[in-house]
Amino acid sequence: MNRDRGLIHSKAEGFFENIWKEGDFWDFESSPFEKAKYARLLEMLEGRRYPRALEIACGGGAFTRRMASLCDSVVGVDIAPSAIERARRSSAGAGNVEFRVANAMEMDLRAGGPWDLIVISEVIYYFGWLYTFFEVGWFAAQAVDSLRPGGRLLLVSTCGGTQDYLLSRWHVRTYRDLFLNVGCALDSEEVHRGEKNGVAIDALFSLFSKPPGWELPRP
Repeated sequence: MNRDRGLIHSKAEGFFENIWKEGDFWDFESSPFEKAKYARLLEMLEGRRYPRALEIACGGGAFTRRMASLCDSVVGVDIAPSAIERARRSSAGAGNVEFRVANAMEMDLRAGGPWDLIVISEVIYYFGWLYTFFEVGWFAAQAVDSLRPGGRLLLVSTCGGTQDYLLSRWHVRTYRDLFLNVGCALDSEEVHRGEKNGVAIDALFSLFSKPPGWELPRP
């Protein structure tokens, strides 16, 4: 099948740029539900220091700023220039945080690594919407390959309380299983429940680690 990845990139960039031009569309910075979610995610990550961390689809940097307290250096990437502009403004003065405009599905994650922590929050289902299952699987393998041995990968996805088909529980758990299938160890997992804008929401938190001796899976 002949697919123009340039057109896919343009579709994704246009979609998210239009959203972030309107400001904090998803209320990531103001919602009590989101603030509680961030607090719990930080608790899951505590217990170690992360020399180099990467947040994929960082949006306006709401969680990036918080995770910076656990890291020596954090890079946040997002495909929407308006999101990165917002993130840079809100994180002015944070010397250990850098923001870049980038499509994570087009990045060479290994060239930028190795990373001690990768956070992929509320975006994997959009990858599944835009790209083939093979491409999303390859992304998962490359993300793990770019981690240091023992490095961690935190996957966060809404999986209930919404009528959006992209966020169906079985979709989200299928993406989560990709990281298990490429050989990640699942260190901890939980479903975070709360209410946002009057709607009960579930979010799946999966914290993986790269086992010693891990090798990139071969066909």
